[in-house]
Amino acid sequence: MPMRPQSISAIVQAAIDTERSVELDAFLITTTLDRVGELVEGGAFRVDPVLRLAINATPASLLDPRFEAGAFAARVRAAGIEPHQVTVECTEQQAVADVGPLQQAVAALRRAGFGFAVDDAGAGYASFALIAALRPTVIKIDRDIVAGIARDDAKQALVEAFVSFGRRIGARLLAEGIERRADLALVKALGVVLGQGYLLGRPTERPEAPRSMDLLGLDGAGMSARAAIGGRVERAAQVARMAGNGQVPSLQVGDGRFGSD
Repeated sequence: MPMRPQSISAIVQAAIDTERSVELDAFLITTTLDRVGELVEGGAFRVDPVLRLAINATPASLLDPRFEAGAFAARVRAAGIEPHQVTVECTEQQAVADVGPLQQAVAALRRAGFGFAVDDAGAGYASFALIAALRPTVIKIDRDIVAGIARDDAKQALVEAFVSFGRRIGARLLAEGIERRADLALVKALGVVLGQGYLLGRPTERPEAPRSMDLLGLDGAGMSARAAIGGRVERAAQVARMAGNGQVPSLQVGDGRFGSD
């Protein structure tokens, strides 16, 4: 007998492979909104006025009538929250054959007040062209790129490209899977302004505020990494400017806005 998938990513991929991703998303979103309704009734969503909910969906689900923007907004309000408190995260695990309909669906969600994020960027099917077409408010960098980035020049270059790209299309960058202070310091130095991971906060039954960047107190290794990458980015920018490249972005090192979304 084959083994059951042990991770949510494996379960989602199995649903995609068997063409049941829409069914899975519908179940998970219904379960999530039911839980949100319980939390709202208990006062949990009034503790912090900027508390937000992230809901994952595959591209196929975003094209399904059950996820039409107006109907989805009504379901969210029935749970006791407003669309502006919800970010819809589109997974990269599913290929998109025709971006046009998906682009229209995402635009409708944005008009209804929802935030929109591309999840696991750099790990799946979403290209820069697709992300540019969808115009997300947040680009979430996959955890496999973030893990160990303080020691990996190739990963650093990739995140630099995402940061520059995000600035051009008006999207904020979020680093997933942050577990090491050195990695946190480095992605901040590169211009990433949002993050999630065990270093900042762990999953809980009730929503809690993430750890503040100001309270983390970067250790010596983290500060060294931050200084090193800041110097490297500045030197690279100087070289490019000397070579006559006028399109190099001005990267801010440690702007202090790091948090969670």
